[in-house]
Amino acid sequence: MVIGAVALFAAAGTTVSIAQNWRISESVSLESTLTDNVDLSPNDHRRADWINQLTPSVRFTETSARTRFAGSIALPMLLYARTSENNYVAPQVAIAGTGELVEKFLFVDASVNVSQQYQTPFGATPNNLANATNNRYTAQSYTVSPYIRGVLPNNIDYDLRDTNSWGIANGVGNGLGNSYDNEIAGHITRQAAPFGWSGEYDRTYLKSANQPSEQTSIIRALALYKPDLTLQLSAIIGYEDNQFVRTEERGMTYGVGGTWHPTDRTNVDGRWEHRFFGSAYHFDFDHHTPLTVWSVHASRDITSYPAQLASLPIGGNVPVLLNDLLLSKVPDAAQRQLLIDQIIRDRGLPTTLQGPVTIFAEQITLVESQTASFGILGARNSILFTAFRSRDQPVPGNDLADVTDLLSVVTDSTQVGGGVIYTHQLGSGITWATNLTATHAKSNQEPHENTKQYLISSTVSRSLSPFTSIYGGARFQESRSDLSPGYQEFAVFLGISYLFH
Repeated sequence: MVIGAVALFAAAGTTVSIAQNWRISESVSLESTLTDNVDLSPNDHRRADWINQLTPSVRFTETSARTRFAGSIALPMLLYARTSENNYVAPQVAIAGTGELVEKFLFVDASVNVSQQYQTPFGATPNNLANATNNRYTAQSYTVSPYIRGVLPNNIDYDLRDTNSWGIANGVGNGLGNSYDNEIAGHITRQAAPFGWSGEYDRTYLKSANQPSEQTSIIRALALYKPDLTLQLSAIIGYEDNQFVRTEERGMTYGVGGTWHPTDRTNVDGRWEHRFFGSAYHFDFDHHTPLTVWSVHASRDITSYPAQLASLPIGGNVPVLLNDLLLSKVPDAAQRQLLIDQIIRDRGLPTTLQGPVTIFAEQITLVESQTASFGILGARNSILFTAFRSRDQPVPGNDLADVTDLLSVVTDSTQVGGGVIYTHQLGSGITWATNLTATHAKSNQEPHENTKQYLISSTVSRSLSPFTSIYGGARFQESRSDLSPGYQEFAVFLGISYLFH
């Protein structure tokens, strides 16, 4: 019903305001591409084609005393002149909202995400929709999370959340791509002044279409120490009980943690624990200056496919980076979002930086991930760097017999990669953007298959008016793989976009 209402407003072709709470804007773009290898096939089987991509889209925000709602919907429609069997629609949806059902007590978060993902990092993973590949699929994620939150006497607060996530991977695993993840997590905490304590509980239940259910649970007690207003340290002891497909793992856990927030521009949060699979850790570092933004995130923990889908994008999120950069300059969230959209549009920036492929698995897996991003936003030049490493492997005690032959090669694999995006203002309303990316996927099983992929693209865009822009460019991409013949592609493209006003 929500999507249908948004689509109705989009059809009106105007930006509207509803009861002073809603802001809705629509846009449409048309991109035409000439490629010498539409299917990214080996050189002796390549086919040229002309592809036209029409993309209507709508963005919306809603803010009231008890609700916050924001999202975007895009519907890219691709038509192929010579290979009409490739014609398809690639929906892209990102909607999230929060409602306060009972004042200062009962809340609910909900989100819908539909995106184009890849089954394996060993296959073709182009950064555009025009290239047709069987490796691409539509992933859907739906999350509903009611929770209670409150404050008790003696500086004690509590939070109890029930998160339900449904993941749908259309076409993956012979149609067996549906899974459900339920997480019940809560805490009760006496804030440190300078000493305090906390109790935590986290239980996760996973049910997939083709596997028995799995369940993990852990309870923790934390001793807190806050020597000053910017620093808090914690000592952790706990007990876990995990029931997997082929094994059960239970026992004591222990660890340490800390948070350091010296200014509103710098945040450092970290936690390390000894778990049944060895070290588990989460580390987040975010920092920004008037012109730069830095971000480092690292983790090693067990997780599920629905949980990973709900947290996409894994790579650098450009709107989030720009939001951090502009937070102190533009306090109003709605105005800041409009400025972020304008910067991305005018400078030809993508919404996400290069990141690892999310591996589909019908069981809880152990994922180790590190991602770093750095950006400079100047008056005429901007540059964004990103680098990542991600390793997926079965939970200790579960072996590769639990997965299908189609996915066994990637169940224990490592991905590394990175990229740089540079933009330069050539003149009034004219921007040149260049994108370089490289990725390497390696199977950690014998015989250690490898796939390496490279991309370089260059685009020049010109703003014809505050609402209309045109762009054109070229790209070259190449793949070298032990699993399949490699490929090369060269393409040129031309596009126009219009923002309704």
